[in-house]
Amino acid sequence: MKTIGTLTLVALLALVPMAAHANGMIAERDTVVIELENGSRIVIYTKDRAELKKIQAYDINEMIRDLNKSLTDEKVEYLEITSEDGKKYIIDSPDVIVGEGEAEGDTIIIDEDASDKIRIRVGGMELFVDPENFDPEDMDEDLELKKYTYVKEETERTRHYFNVDIGINNWMENGKLPSENNEPYTIKPWGSWYVGLNWQNRTWVGGPLFLEWGGGFSMYNFKLQDASYQFVNGVDGVEMIDNIPADANAMKSKLSATYVNASFVPMFDFGKGSKRVSATKGDGFTFKTYRKSGFRIGGGMYAGYRLASNSKYTFREEGQRERSKNNDHFYLENFRYGVRGQLGFRSFDMFVLYDLNQVFVEDKGPNGAKLNAFTVGITL
Repeated sequence: MKTIGTLTLVALLALVPMAAHANGMIAERDTVVIELENGSRIVIYTKDRAELKKIQAYDINEMIRDLNKSLTDEKVEYLEITSEDGKKYIIDSPDVIVGEGEAEGDTIIIDEDASDKIRIRVGGMELFVDPENFDPEDMDEDLELKKYTYVKEETERTRHYFNVDIGINNWMENGKLPSENNEPYTIKPWGSWYVGLNWQNRTWVGGPLFLEWGGGFSMYNFKLQDASYQFVNGVDGVEMIDNIPADANAMKSKLSATYVNASFVPMFDFGKGSKRVSATKGDGFTFKTYRKSGFRIGGGMYAGYRLASNSKYTFREEGQRERSKNNDHFYLENFRYGVRGQLGFRSFDMFVLYDLNQVFVEDKGPNGAKLNAFTVGITL
């Protein structure tokens, strides 16, 4: 029986034929070429200059001596030399962590056209494929796999990434939930979904301090506990009325709003952005999963501008499902701003949002209520 990890790997490998024809398939990297007198060259590929500095900790001469011992007169397309204790080539620096190493310890890999690999990344999973050595027809056969782990440090000053926030919404009135007074605008948390699509930047300041900043889009849903009420625009503010026919059954009633946002959150990451990488290597491909390390905590600000809003009212009448949708402003504040808290440990991250301003324009809320929205959720 195949494990979940193997099934995930097979699914990603199925994307390779499409990715091979996509634009921008070759990953950019820094290259150092050392020309020798006899016409030979030493080529070093690194992610950036910070990674290049780590090579100083290794004895290149010792590596070359071992390579000469391993080479034969036959053509060599791939050669891998590893050290069992992981410290064979380190020069008096046992604490060096190899950020882009290929094993937990030292591994030397000679792989022709290594820079031409296809790269597919989904969340915390990443697949590298060498089109010349990978055969899609072998996907259904029993693959001979090599598995290993290593630690990857965060070396970029600013890293760019995309994430998704998923949570549940509610609102408070004078520090209390409306349910305490059985108000008609009481919210049902399960079903009041929050979804945020975020394009983020993570800038290292120093030590464990990072700044996370960026923008994105978010959608708030506020689902009423009592589905017989509906949000409508009134003359003096938003009103909650009972429009359901006498012989109908109310099913769902909610208010939704979409915003474009910006955020700025200082974070203390005691793992300093490092990740533990588990890798699986086969013929022509390498599959990696990334797991964050350490504890993270931070808090900051966010602000948003309303793009659209609507109310939906669903009921069942004479066995038929009916729905009423109304697009309007519902006296919602166009601007929203508040505080954001984030907490994470290893690969788990959660967040809390609290709007400092009211959801509705002053004195225009349902029954004149002054409501502040809040959200609790997780980040994927």
